[in-house]
Amino acid sequence: MKLVDNYGRVLRDLRISITPRCNYHCVYCHPLGMEMSDPPGTVTTDDVRHFLRAAAALGMDAVRFTGGEPLVRRELPEMIEAAVNTPGVKDVAVTTNGTLFRRRHKELLAAGLSRVNISIDAVNPDVFRRLTRGGEIAQVWDAIELALELELHPVKLNAVVIGGVNDQEVADLAALSVDRPLHVRFIEYMHLNNAPFDEYQRQFVSGGETRRRIEERFGPLEEVPTDPSSPARVWRIAGSQGSVGFINSVSEPFCSNCTRLRLTSDRKIRPCLLTDLEFDIAPAFEASDPVTALQEALLFVAGKKPRKGSTLPTVRERVMLGIGG
Repeated sequence: MKLVDNYGRVLRDLRISITPRCNYHCVYCHPLGMEMSDPPGTVTTDDVRHFLRAAAALGMDAVRFTGGEPLVRRELPEMIEAAVNTPGVKDVAVTTNGTLFRRRHKELLAAGLSRVNISIDAVNPDVFRRLTRGGEIAQVWDAIELALELELHPVKLNAVVIGGVNDQEVADLAALSVDRPLHVRFIEYMHLNNAPFDEYQRQFVSGGETRRRIEERFGPLEEVPTDPSSPARVWRIAGSQGSVGFINSVSEPFCSNCTRLRLTSDRKIRPCLLTDLEFDIAPAFEASDPVTALQEALLFVAGKKPRKGSTLPTVRERVMLGIGG
């Protein structure tokens, strides 16, 4: 059975946020003063196991664990193992800031982790420290080196581009793809933190502008064929080992090809990142037959997935840290 929404999109990609906690305080994700703990009702390993069984039975076969920072969650290896052992699941990945990867990589690999996305929004240590409010980039470099050493290919690097903050870094970030098989993804800054919209507009940099700046240094990029359902349009610097991609959620929404659902750490499903629409499915986890109840919840939510989201200014109910990337 496939999970199909009302617009014919087959939903197969699952994002599971397992914690709102993070050891960074990135300016685009983590408002100062936000509580740094897992509240009561946070998704458990058994919740994840039941949810994966329900989702996989409906054809969802790609799972990515996010946060917050998922590696702060002690139970992450158990959750990865649950995903790997779920019939029908083909791909299990984690998005991380890299700070704890060296410490935890052995248990994650033993659990069956196959891929990582590592966030790196700047190569300049001072810019990186300002963006993360105190983070040290050396830990991220170490995580990238380790991921390459372990051959967790493709190793993808995520960079959110913010005007006046790190937009001057984009060519240097793209350069990481030249000599090594690294795949840098430039993500448009989304209006998710309830910042004043005029401030957000000043800081917004389109993917087209980011690409232009990269081509100023490296010349025309070569297009790389990609899966139409992928959110990234992918290119390559001539002669490079890796690639550069642009996730233009704001300037070029890819809603018509969206195949994603998100389970938040507080047991809600978000069918669309660009709306505040979400469904509390906590009762399904507590049902006598949670897998069946969760399948019913997934079918219901698929029927409510909007045709497209909104990139217009609005007061958002949740910040990025509370949703999961």
